Amino acid sequence: LIMETPDFSLPLEGRYVVTGGRETTAILTVSQDGRWSLDGGATLADVTHLPCRAARYTSPGGTSGTASCNPGKANRNQFPVKPGAVMPNVSGCNKQDYAVLFVIGVENTPTATEL
Repeated sequence: LIMETPDFSLPLEGRYVVTGGRETTAILTVSQDGRWSLDGGATLADVTHLPCRAARYTSPGGTSGTASCNPGKANRNQFPVKPGAVMPNVSGCNKQDYAVLFVIGVENTPTATEL
């Protein structure tokens, strides 16, 4: 299974309630510069949805979806990927593995008119 690009994205900066669908739920705080932290001593492993694996495949030049990098040519026998394993390499592509988190809540920040 190769996941499609989401229909929406979350703003980079914010506070999100995240879980991996197991025991731990935590607040993920993402700063404007991309730094992030989890509250309450939670770790990324605690809030990662282990059955899901994700990676972004890009051409060596850095552009995704060009002829030299085609994730559709992935070896289907390498799927599904076992929990905790890295995504398989695809010939002609660079790969960045990602953790999968479920965002189950977003902090509601007041607008200037609500202050």
